Amino acid sequence: MTGVLGRSIASITGALRAVFTAEQIAASDGFLQQRDPRVSLCSLAGLALAVVITRTPAVTLALGVVTIALARLSAVPLRRLAARSAVVPLASAFVVLPQAALIPGDALVQVVGVTVTDAGVAYVAAFVLRVGVGVALLSLVVLTTPFSAVIAAMRELRVPVALVWVIAVTYRYLFLFFDELQRLILARNSRTSGQSGIANGWRDARRIAGTFLLRTLDRGERVGRGMRARGGRAPPSPYVRSRAVDRYDYALCALSAAAIVVSGVIRWLP
Repeated sequence: MTGVLGRSIASITGALRAVFTAEQIAASDGFLQQRDPRVSLCSLAGLALAVVITRTPAVTLALGVVTIALARLSAVPLRRLAARSAVVPLASAFVVLPQAALIPGDALVQVVGVTVTDAGVAYVAAFVLRVGVGVALLSLVVLTTPFSAVIAAMRELRVPVALVWVIAVTYRYLFLFFDELQRLILARNSRTSGQSGIANGWRDARRIAGTFLLRTLDRGERVGRGMRARGGRAPPSPYVRSRAVDRYDYALCALSAAAIVVSGVIRWLP
């Protein structure tokens, strides 16, 4: 498949592979990298919970500053963190954008009979900011902790085995699916000469999607049989040893707990 569609699919696949294979940051000597994986997972999830609880933009901005500070202390490039965290806020902005005209308030702009209010714009901005900070906090877990250590921490924290299985298998075999998709695109491009039109591009895309679905189902069946043959019915056993908890781990946990309490108090107290 040639043309814009083929190049776009190849670019998206390459970008997704780069996202899932980038663990160089987790091997560096930063603040979060030195923390116990259980502490990092619980603390950053607690900060994300504080973002979800709060409805005050000032608190959300303060938690955003904490996120940036943790990223800088952990040698995480802010550009990469923003790139990993931008998709979900943009999608949420698209979903809640009608609220800018549905929420009553003082009119800011009126276009084609639709009045955009200041209260609506404030709501959309606050919602997108909360989603962005929350996703950035959870992205820090993946960027600063090897995935195997995250799985081990989830098992030690008594997360349900079924959930751990789903996360581990999904993460592991996304690589295989991306490889399969790239092979399909490469095979199609090697058999196509010249530039194809939009209609031909969409026809090729439908064929590739169908073939990819069939190969994915077949790969899943073979993976399942292979896991059962190797004793895959047993729960995943963590093979990463937890580190000794020090004062910095306790400080990070205290920060997370304080953020949850402050967010709850500000939201629910009159």
